[in-house]
Amino acid sequence: MMVPEGWKTLELGALAKFTSGGTPSKTTKSFWGGIHPWISGKDLKQHYLSTSIDMLTEEGFDSVNKAPTGSTLVLVRGMTLLKDFPVGFATRPLAFNQDIKALIPEKNIDGLFLSFLLAGNKEKIRQLVSTAGHGTGRLDTESLKAYPVIVPRPIEQKKIAKVLSTWDQAITATEQLLKNSQLQKKALMQQLLMGRKRFPGFTGSWGLKKVGSLLKVRKIKKVPSDEFPLFSLTIENGITEKSERYNREFLVKNTDEKKYKLVNPKDIVYNPANLRWGAINYSRLNHPVLVSPIYEVLYVADEQKDHLDFIAQTLMSADQIRRFAAMVEGTLIERMAVKIEPFLATKIAIPSSLPEFIE
Repeated sequence: MMVPEGWKTLELGALAKFTSGGTPSKTTKSFWGGIHPWISGKDLKQHYLSTSIDMLTEEGFDSVNKAPTGSTLVLVRGMTLLKDFPVGFATRPLAFNQDIKALIPEKNIDGLFLSFLLAGNKEKIRQLVSTAGHGTGRLDTESLKAYPVIVPRPIEQKKIAKVLSTWDQAITATEQLLKNSQLQKKALMQQLLMGRKRFPGFTGSWGLKKVGSLLKVRKIKKVPSDEFPLFSLTIENGITEKSERYNREFLVKNTDEKKYKLVNPKDIVYNPANLRWGAINYSRLNHPVLVSPIYEVLYVADEQKDHLDFIAQTLMSADQIRRFAAMVEGTLIERMAVKIEPFLATKIAIPSSLPEFIE
């Protein structure tokens, strides 16, 4: 790799002092529940570190090593290392546990730049990880110290860190804006779908209608093929291509020659076992797919096709999911589910001003 003019190739050990952390006694209650952060692996999910899940009192904070403001914290032991190399930047003095190393930058090294440098080399550094006992990932400190990086002069380090931190601030602001927009949409959705907020010209009352009068159960089964690929239903992404994570075939007692339920475009699918968590969605695909026979598949009656989005969004709303959660049946946790009969008997609010919705 060519080194830019004015840059140097150095080992990480020349850029920072490596220090170890520790855990205050868990049996000493006076150490815990204060205002001082104690960073563990579960806190290294964000780059800028100022707080933690577990907090220390002044007494607890004084009992362990601290990373000063401007230090970079990296995970050197834990299962997470098998898939990631977490890096964090201390925006205030922090205590940290023994699974983490703090890199305190030398005087000619900008601390924020160092944290970005490590984050930018995540994939290569992770190749240094070995497997310790019980399958835990381990990153040897000496190997990390010997890892070579290219480093610009201090003034350029600061400029690089400034640009990247500005981008981080913009991303954070955008994410917060998106989060606020999602919350506003959720609140508006509840008001609109329950008839609490009305559009001008729509003043009629709302009535209750059974889901079974709006939807029909689809029971067609087929063998997976190129024409009928196997898909799954996830809470996060709706109806999506099947992966090993969502392989639940072992739950099916009789696979009936490996036949699965047909889902046509715009069909509604729910998972009886996970409906209480929001496992319901409708197919936005433009082709038929197959899903596990443990799912329930429904389609909108011909006379209601124009109102699919309304019906689906109502069934997927947070208020309705809470109602479904109260309908769970089963004595064993692994067998608790919302069966199709009570699902179809559920009544949802429908604007009676639409003639086709009137009982």
